[in-house]
Amino acid sequence: MDFDKDLLEEFGNKPCLRPECILTDKVFDSCFQRECVPSKVIDLPCKGAFTDVNVVYGAGFIVDGTLDITPLEPNFARIRFVFRVPFVVTAFDTEKREPVTINDYVEFAKDIRVFLPQAPSEFSFRIVIETRTETLSTQIVRNQIILSIGVFIVVKVVGFVQLLVQSFGYCPTPRECEEFLPEDVCVDFETRPVPPFFPPQLEDMIGPP
Repeated sequence: MDFDKDLLEEFGNKPCLRPECILTDKVFDSCFQRECVPSKVIDLPCKGAFTDVNVVYGAGFIVDGTLDITPLEPNFARIRFVFRVPFVVTAFDTEKREPVTINDYVEFAKDIRVFLPQAPSEFSFRIVIETRTETLSTQIVRNQIILSIGVFIVVKVVGFVQLLVQSFGYCPTPRECEEFLPEDVCVDFETRPVPPFFPPQLEDMIGPP
């Protein structure tokens, strides 16, 4: 893109980096685990012949009221919580010829040990999770969908801090936004040649003798 090229050219004119102080989230510790649900049963709302099952997963989140942090030895803590991954299942009803949508979720309990450094009482840490979920297998048995679901979860201990980083300075002026202009169907019509108004005659179709 031209904007990326402009950035490189702008930064290329600066021979050295310079230190900058920024306020940002810092990850003090992180770890990942795998979770698997071999048979998540989803009841279909009606009997029928279903096909074309599609599953869309949302971002996992810690269920409100379940997070518990217990200090262990200095700079470490035990963290317990329940996290939930919502998803939407869509299956096509071949008899009614329409899709059926079902909202559901899978839920897991976590009990892990993390690095949680000692800090002033005014400083606070947050526990943040990220998930990546995939469907391992799909079956339709009578009026039920059976899913095998695999979840990768990353748990992070995050704190809002001031960091000293190397910087090229402020970004250059960005490109001008391109205004969206709806297509005018009349423009093409106004330049189109006039079509014939009458059907062809036999002489026109067979040519001269």
